[in-house]
Amino acid sequence: MAPILIAAALSLLGLLALIARLLLDRGAVRRRVADRDMVTAHWESLVMQRRDLRLAVDALGVPTLHGRAGAIPYTIQVSAPDGPWGGRPLAHASSLAAAARISLGRKGERELPVPSLPAALTTGDEEFDAVFDLRCDDPDGARARVGREVRAALLSIPGAFAWVDAGGLRVDLGASATTIDHALLDSLRDVLQGVGAAPPPAVAAG
Repeated sequence: MAPILIAAALSLLGLLALIARLLLDRGAVRRRVADRDMVTAHWESLVMQRRDLRLAVDALGVPTLHGRAGAIPYTIQVSAPDGPWGGRPLAHASSLAAAARISLGRKGERELPVPSLPAALTTGDEEFDAVFDLRCDDPDGARARVGREVRAALLSIPGAFAWVDAGGLRVDLGASATTIDHALLDSLRDVLQGVGAAPPPAVAAG
């Protein structure tokens, strides 16, 4: 009789654990939907106040901001909560793609997805160099793209980091999409226009 009772108890515990897991999963889904709705509402208010933004929401309810910094189009989308960027908002300007890769990580924080960059570069800007770890494979190209305006703008975005590669320029905009405001968008514009204003790399003769 005892083995039957033990087996029944184990089965009951397994069933309770499964129910608890399902309830937790449903709660997580509800929180993600609520967070997404909050981001969408916040971004809608930004769009209503700015002429350089447009909001698109896909069939799953995922919002994307489409903006323009002068002639440079860009998008902002929240990364996947369970992905490497942990639900942080990322701006992407594919038109600013470059063969020369640049990584602008914050010192002591996560690695950026531009591996094998041989050169660590300082800019001479003490405030910027104290915060950012600048790595590249073309020091001259990096200096041209990370000018004074770009450095000041990145410093003004709390928690920001950025990288440039063949896929374009990406800028992390901090921990929460609901903290994006007009000042942050203006700083992003300065980053995009500063990187976009850099002269193209020289092509060797012959």
